[in-house]
Amino acid sequence: MGCSCKETTVGSFMDDCPYLTAAYIFGGLSMMLNIRLAYSSAPYALIRFKLPENLFSVFVRRMASALELWCLPSMLLGNIVDVAMKSSAKSKEEFNLDHSQPTQNDSENTKLGKLILMKRWKYIWIIYPSILTMWSDFITYLILLIVYVIGDQGNVTGYYAVIAISGFIFGINMTLLYAADWRYIPVYIAGENSFPMLTSIMHYFTTLIFGNRRKWNSDFLIVTIDICVAIIISLVTAILWTYSYLSNHGKDNANKFKFNTNAAYDAYGTAGAKTGTARDIGGNHADKIKEGAGGDAYLATEDGFQKYWHLLPPNNYTGTSFPYPTSIVPALMIMIGMGFVYCIYPGIAPGMIVPFYLVDKIETVLLVLTTFPPVIIAILQKYQAEWSPKFNDAGTFKEWTEYPAGQVCIGLSILMVIKLSLLGMFIYCLHYRDSHISRSIVNQPKMSTFLSIVFYMCHEILLALGFSGFIGNNGGDFILIPQWIGALLMIFLAFYSEGYIIEYKSHDPSHWPTEGMTKWNAFCYWCKRASKITHHNLASLFKICLFRG
Repeated sequence: MGCSCKETTVGSFMDDCPYLTAAYIFGGLSMMLNIRLAYSSAPYALIRFKLPENLFSVFVRRMASALELWCLPSMLLGNIVDVAMKSSAKSKEEFNLDHSQPTQNDSENTKLGKLILMKRWKYIWIIYPSILTMWSDFITYLILLIVYVIGDQGNVTGYYAVIAISGFIFGINMTLLYAADWRYIPVYIAGENSFPMLTSIMHYFTTLIFGNRRKWNSDFLIVTIDICVAIIISLVTAILWTYSYLSNHGKDNANKFKFNTNAAYDAYGTAGAKTGTARDIGGNHADKIKEGAGGDAYLATEDGFQKYWHLLPPNNYTGTSFPYPTSIVPALMIMIGMGFVYCIYPGIAPGMIVPFYLVDKIETVLLVLTTFPPVIIAILQKYQAEWSPKFNDAGTFKEWTEYPAGQVCIGLSILMVIKLSLLGMFIYCLHYRDSHISRSIVNQPKMSTFLSIVFYMCHEILLALGFSGFIGNNGGDFILIPQWIGALLMIFLAFYSEGYIIEYKSHDPSHWPTEGMTKWNAFCYWCKRASKITHHNLASLFKICLFRG
């Protein structure tokens, strides 16, 4: 069985393959499963491991921090693999074009050969490793289930180790997914943003059914069910991903070359569009299709079209194409949207400025609202592309300055200013409690709730616009660069924020440590103290046993 979508060439900007669409949606759903387990299942896992309740915040942060920290080196590894693949693909392309003789007049043959070679090289560097990491993700949750259910109280050190390993797999898995096919990234983001609502609904019904500790072993059952859901989702994702890239295409048999026979194939222009003619291999060039013949005929026979039908070639196989100048705007959207979110949310806003009873309500509202930006953009791209951040017109991406919707997207860069302004405002309110702005926000239910939601929604909208827009500004092959920078900022600023919050909460407002200091000296004090605690927290992540002995 196979699909009947069009062949994926550099000039093919369609993202309409049903199998790849499903694979990327489930890729988004499965990508954050370990983060969900680290946070939502923590209260129940803590009791299952028979740890004191006063270790709850330490337990949650250690699990989440290990996951976040270990995804950084693997994301870097994924970026290195992507760059190496693109560089090697170009070298292999040049090395194997010995059949391109001017006297043969076979420029279209050469084009076919370059396409197949580059797709083959991408298979080796990106697709096979991504299939491996997808299945590794599934196996990780199986092991997590084992270490959680064994014995009378599970194995907390094993649980921590598996969560940390899952963070490493998460990092390289995500970068390989992005590198595989940038056309489906908006679909992936839509799946990723639908994930919190889906899993929260599942978690809600699980706690509703098994939450009575007098009747059920709730702490064991709830986390076990959450892990089983993760196992199912990751298994479906691995199957879809594997099938999408390894399955035969519906047109394979029609396009398969046979040995020692003449064959024709359609000629394509530089943008991937058909020229309306067909080239005869063998008849015109005395280049019979047989093993050892060399040239494109041999390449087509050796690999066929079936293995590479769904594979987007690395770079432009007629030369590298660089992003448009306006790509700096969506790149900044990605870096600011991703990098400056968890240093504030949820620890500072809503955690320290919103009345406590409203925190859960904010989470519920955001579960619904965060699904809309990526889903709306994905729908626009499929049905009304000229109103989306990624508009391809006749085989060429339009720069944001060249069409009305793109200009609107540039205008929405104001969200970066709003987000950074809110970040500064929240921190200012904590240190200047008697100021007018602090009294208007801190513990004021309506204002503090509204601003917390606006801050997080700026993050979601910027990411949805940024990833689609960077691709739409011809940056698909370079998408991993702003993603890596954003992830680096996000993780280290989140660690630093934790150290800052711990230091801030350790002081009595009536005996404030920076009383009488200049603003600069006060700033340096908080930075120094937060850095010291952050360094201690990072060092503690490398201890073998965190909670016992």
